[in-house]
Order: sequence, then structure tokens, then C-alpha cells
Amino acid sequence: MQTQEPVQDKKTTDEKFHLSDILDLIELFVVALGVIMIVFTLLCRISFVQGSSMETTLLEDDVLLISDLFYEPKVGDIVVIQAPGVDNGKAIVKRIIATEGQTVEIKADGVYVDGEKLSETDGSLHYTVNFSPWEADQYKYTPMSLTVGEGELFVMGDHRSVSLDSRIFGTVDQRCVIGKVYFRILPFSQVGSVK
Repeated sequence: MQTQEPVQDKKTTDEKFHLSDILDLIELFVVALGVIMIVFTLLCRISFVQGSSMETTLLEDDVLLISDLFYEPKVGDIVVIQAPGVDNGKAIVKRIIATEGQTVEIKADGVYVDGEKLSETDGSLHYTVNFSPWEADQYKYTPMSLTVGEGELFVMGDHRSVSLDSRIFGTVDQRCVIGKVYFRILPFSQVGSVK
């Protein structure tokens, strides 16, 4: 004679099974969230471009992946910095033009580092060295010459005519570098490494 399993017991087993599945999903979600937090705290961060000072290399609203893990600043790198007294402490994106000990000269015909004019006709740097007159006196062209101090960086935007950079706020302590820009993740049409 066959015995039938009570209906009530089957229902209880199904409920336990569903509760077990839900707990597994919650556990998976917590572990994934923990891994994401570790990655974005220790390995890399996300940053957003605001403004036009890095055009046409970077455009407003681009989403960038940056990291400072084992990073040593080098000339030509694009970095996110937090320059004291600039834009109420908001992070800004600039290119490193010179590092400690190098001499920077701004002349009417271009930017010189250690006496050599920067070759900036690679197609990504469509700008003028002179500031646009529509920005009043703050962005007018001024010749300058300086030697970058120890542990400091001289940074500029690629779109020089509208960039608030070391010509205005001076050199930046390299400890102000939040991270080097490695990768653009948005917009999808521009996904890729950044140079």
C-alpha cells in the first residue's frame, strides 16, 4: 500500500526552498557589492569630464576610469587632480606638461619645456596658446617662464584657449593627483584607452 505525502509538508518544503534561494541571492549580491567596493576603492575610480578644457581629447560628460595604484606622474599623462583653491576643491582633468626640475616657457608661438617646443599638432590638440578675449582678463595670454619645484607638476588643458590650468593657479603638488586617466567607458561610441 502506497502512502501519500501530506500536502502541507510539500508546501513547507517548497517555501524553505524558495527562502533558501532568496538567501543565496542576497549573499551573492553582498559579496558582489563588496568586491565592487574593493575594486573601486583600491584599484580604480570613475570620474566625469566637465567643461571643454580637454577638447578634443576628452569631451564634456565623458566617463573615465582612473587609478593611482603604483602611479608615478609622467609628462604627457592625463590626470585628474584636486588643485587647492581651484573651483572649490572640485576635481579637474588636465595633461601633465612638466614634472619637477623641468623649465616651462609660454611664448607667443607655443609651449616650451626645457627649451624645446612641444610638438602639439597631432590632431587631438586643436587650440591656441593665447586665451580667448571673451573670457575677460583672466584668460589673456601672458608670457611666462618657471622651473617646476620638487614634487610638483605643471598641468595644462588640451584646449588651451579655455583651460584653467597651471598658467593661472601655478604648479600643483603631485600628491593632489587623484589618478591617471586610463580608459573612457562612456559614451559607448568612444570607449577605449585615453592618451
